[in-house]
This record gives sequence, structure tokens and C-alpha cells, in this order.
Amino acid sequence: MTFLSVIEQVDNFPYVLSEEYYFLVANDINSTVLGYLSPEIAQLFSFEQDFEVDHVKKTVQISSTLDTFEKRNECFAKVASSWRSKPQFLENLHKGWRNELFCVYNPTSVPYLLVERSFSVLLGVPTYGVHIMGYIPSNKSNNGKLKLWIPRRSSTKPTYPGKLDNTVAGGLGYPYGLFDTVIKECAEEAGLDEEYVRSHVKSSGVVSYMYKPNENDLIVQPEIEYTYDLIFDNETDVVPHPVDGEAESFTLMDIDEVLERIQNNEFKPNCALITIDFLIRHGYITPEDDENYLEIVSRCHRRIPFPTK
Repeated sequence: MTFLSVIEQVDNFPYVLSEEYYFLVANDINSTVLGYLSPEIAQLFSFEQDFEVDHVKKTVQISSTLDTFEKRNECFAKVASSWRSKPQFLENLHKGWRNELFCVYNPTSVPYLLVERSFSVLLGVPTYGVHIMGYIPSNKSNNGKLKLWIPRRSSTKPTYPGKLDNTVAGGLGYPYGLFDTVIKECAEEAGLDEEYVRSHVKSSGVVSYMYKPNENDLIVQPEIEYTYDLIFDNETDVVPHPVDGEAESFTLMDIDEVLERIQNNEFKPNCALITIDFLIRHGYITPEDDENYLEIVSRCHRRIPFPTK
């Protein structure tokens, strides 16, 4: 058994660019790259007055006139709003509009501009989230096996409806911090009390990958997900339950069922990757179990070639 095919569904962007354009910051002699754009997106930017497009060098550069955080935010808000009505963005922008801002950084850790969440994926810039794995250790479960609280995504969600998910997950919207987002999402998605979460959750790492839904898609998604482990003391005292409609149910699954459902592609793809990372960290997937162990671990922690948080 190998989980490499599961990882390849998520970290599937090639290491060598073919036709993508470089999305460059304004007035930068070092030509800092913020993200990768598809040729179709680059062509659209050639009709926007605040961008300089070079089809020979394959670059899209923000105009030097956008020399403040506020000016860039205003410009990108206008572009996102105008593109929202374009028929090719019916799914990405029209239906997927979140009214939530994601932050793009330059240099690393310094906010450079804010963009609507659904628009960020068209820019090929890194996006961020938190994923919380709620679990019952084997020594606390009723059958002696590790168990995970696994939600099923709502059938009305615009992305991956009905797929299995991590216990709690959410995008890192501006201006929330990482732990603030953990607390907020645990309450909103799973009805978990803040005091309980604070006393039982711990940071466990970060995963990174570059995702392209399919080769004909306009989207390149470099994603960085900060992971947290949330230990439950037993199976009955605290039980996650749907609150905001993101999940339609929660099921307590033992390790064997989780592994089977991952292999059957029942999980949202990136949530399968994060679950595999969890199982590696806890010793349930080892080099002895999987001949592709090194590649799996490496591709769960891909270097992102842009300024990051």
C-alpha cells in the first residue's frame, strides 16, 4: 500500500513552468514574484490600466503608481469586482465569492495587499489556513485504536460537497491570527467551547503544496496550512456537532476506517494530505509501511517560491 497517489492529487503543479506568467510586485529591481498566472489570466490583466504585461518575458507587473498598501487594496478590489461578472468566472468568483480578505505578503511576513478570497486563487499567490485534527488516543478509546472525528462536508458547499474533511478547518482571513482562527473555526464549525479548545489543542506543524485542479484550469494554488492537534479525553463528554452548516455531520472513525476512506478518495483531496501528515507524525504511516515514504513527506512540505507569511 502507498499513499503517494493521494498526495499527487494535491501537490500536482510541475516544478518547471511551461506556460505560466510571473506575477511581479511593483517597482522592484529584484523582480520579486508573488505568484504564477495562467496565460488566460495574464491576457485579462493586459486590459487593466494598473498592470504592465509583457507577453515575451511572460510577466504581469503591478504598476509603480500603486505605491501604497491602500492603493493596491483598492485596485485589486475593483478588478475582482469587475471580473466577477465574466462568464468564465461563474464558479470561481460569482458563486464562490466569500466577502473575506486574504493577505499577500512582500517581503516575507509584511502585508503587501489584500484580495478577496475567491480572487486570490486566480492570482496564483499563496493562501493560508488552519486545519485541526480532533482525535482520541488509542489508550482513551473504547476499542484500543486511535480514533478521529471526521466531518462530512455539506452537500450545498460550492467546493467538494459531501466529501470527508478534517475535524475543523478554515482559511486565514485578514486580520485574524492563526490561533484566533483556530478558536473561531472550532466554535463556528463544530460547536467546541473556547476554554476546552485552549486547554486541549496544540500546534503540530505546517504543510505546503502547489495545487492545480486540472491542466486546463485557470487556477494555480500554492497553499500553506498550519496544523493543530486537538486531543479529546474520551468519546462522550465533548462531541463536535454542526453549527454553521459547513459540515452536515461528524463521525468518530477509528484508524482502519480512516485509512480505507483515504484510499477510496472519499476525503477532500487536501484534507486527505493533511490526514496523512497527521498519521505520519503519530507513527501510523512509517517508512516500513510505504515505499514512497520520503517522497510523500517531502511533497507535504513543498518549498513555496514566493514571499510568505
